[in-house]
Amino acid sequence: MEVSGNDDSSASSLASEDLPLRPLAHHIALSIYWLSNTLLWGALLHLAIQSRLSGWFAEEQVGYYFGILGFVGGIAGTATQLVVGAFSDRSLHPWGRRRPYLVAGTMLAVGALLLLGGARSFWPFAGALVLVQLFTNTALGPFTALLPDTVNPREHGKASGFMGVARLVGDTGGVILAAELLSASPLKDAGGAALAAFRDERMFLLCAVIAAFMFVTMVYTCWAIPERPLKRRPKASAWQIVTGSFNVDIRGNPDFFWLSLSRAITNLGFYMFLMVLFFYVDSTLGVDDPEHTVKRITLVAIGAAALTSVSAGILSDRIGRRRLIFAAQFLMAIGATGFAFGSNLTIAYIAAIPAGLAYGVFTAVEWALACNLLPRGESARYLGVWNASAVVPQIMALPIAGVVGSEISKMAPGLGWRVDFGLTVVCCLVGAYFLRFVRERVREDAPAGNGA
Repeated sequence: MEVSGNDDSSASSLASEDLPLRPLAHHIALSIYWLSNTLLWGALLHLAIQSRLSGWFAEEQVGYYFGILGFVGGIAGTATQLVVGAFSDRSLHPWGRRRPYLVAGTMLAVGALLLLGGARSFWPFAGALVLVQLFTNTALGPFTALLPDTVNPREHGKASGFMGVARLVGDTGGVILAAELLSASPLKDAGGAALAAFRDERMFLLCAVIAAFMFVTMVYTCWAIPERPLKRRPKASAWQIVTGSFNVDIRGNPDFFWLSLSRAITNLGFYMFLMVLFFYVDSTLGVDDPEHTVKRITLVAIGAAALTSVSAGILSDRIGRRRLIFAAQFLMAIGATGFAFGSNLTIAYIAAIPAGLAYGVFTAVEWALACNLLPRGESARYLGVWNASAVVPQIMALPIAGVVGSEISKMAPGLGWRVDFGLTVVCCLVGAYFLRFVRERVREDAPAGNGA
């Protein structure tokens, strides 16, 4: 299958507005590697890390160790994306600007994942997780620039919608995969005699499966989306590129940074929501098999999200992105309120519906709006800033949610995780407030009313 021709696949050869409209195959190809990354973090962040830590620490301790993992790993991931993104913007490699980093980062991440799966205590596990963060972000920063590199702005919403679907499928697949392999129920009870032999190695098996999938998606992406090499670049030493990667023009790009701030605060709430769900089900609701219960709640949310993802992305190409993001922020606040005050699993399943709808709209539209506001010629570096608005909240969410959850639960078991959902509500509403300051660029060919 030929996804795009070699003569126009890079922003180095054509301005983004001059790029041709892409066939469906191109949009699918852009989402494939994103799928493997969301599968990885869907498994680790939503379930696997929590399940692993719960086997090592009690409820009043687990939040602190959860916070350590998020803080150290998040810093490594953020810095890596900014620096590697800046290098890829200036790369003269014959493979193109993005693909060399995609290959190198993925291959190193595969090794780090195998180390993570083999860790038998907290500190080796923590060290391997930092390496996974470091190497996956080496690949991810340059990869994300392929969207503005290869897609005309008229189709950013469509491309973002497909990437949103990939994120939903990856999140769902990651949670299901982790639940099936890490559940406390003996694997042989499920009729898997062969899998029963891996009962003591189930974390390694999970990481090995994900590593293999990442490798396959990397190979496909490099084949399906060719790049034209950059012919010249600004003169700069390696040290100047590294130091310059942290020198971003906030005053010259105020709308991009207001959007990044809004996204960061909203994501802080999203991450707290996702990361305490396991502890909420386990300690607050007292469910016997929290892994499978989290999986079922997640499936309800993802089912709702699937109803809105692609359609929201395409709709945003016509009516604008900002108003749809507003809707997502308020829907997530409604869903988190249900979890904060819910007393049983039935309420949790109901509250998962607006949360899922919000997740579907948000993931489908936010990328398109960011690409709409990117400075020209430095897409990967500024997308590193954009990705930092997801990673930095991850750094903050784990210690905040973990410490708040564990400290309050010392006084009233299970209450701390409800408070964390209340903080999610606050974050979504504050994120909506800062979104008010974003002015969306309006294309000349846009329908009336776009860019509200």
